[in-house]
Amino acid sequence: MSEKNKVLVIGGGYAGVTAANRLLRRSDVTVTLINPRPRLVERIRLHQLVGGSDDAVVDLGEVLDERIQVVVGTVTRIDADERHVRLESGRGLGFDHLIYAVGSGSADPQVPGAAEFAYPIATLEEAERLRSAVAAVSVTSEITVVGGGPSGIEVAAELAEQGSSR
Repeated sequence: MSEKNKVLVIGGGYAGVTAANRLLRRSDVTVTLINPRPRLVERIRLHQLVGGSDDAVVDLGEVLDERIQVVVGTVTRIDADERHVRLESGRGLGFDHLIYAVGSGSADPQVPGAAEFAYPIATLEEAERLRSAVAAVSVTSEITVVGGGPSGIEVAAELAEQGSSR
């Protein structure tokens, strides 16, 4: 029996989880997924976290094939020539193939005052900060949502529902 190809997937979001699961359709690979937390952050549900109707996370074990090894950690270095990654903990992992699926985050605010007063929600931690800020004010307080894209609309709707149900 020949040795299986080692595939490392960096990132446990939708893309990383999907790639890891689909790779196991092949019999000639082993898959290790590296993610900073043992949960998948459902970014499309972060507005629900803000409104208090969902926690926007699911354990990776619930969405990954049981044959996938999960390593909770943060990659600090990728050495493509040596086919090796280094984790923040100092642990190293070798690979034959690497999938880099770390997702995206919030842009640095360019509008004066935004850094001090705005609450982006591109990450779990940002949405949790906004949830805490919303919980700290009266239900009758005015909250302005800036942005008319899908996230802005969903946040506005969640906050409106929350105001009518408290």
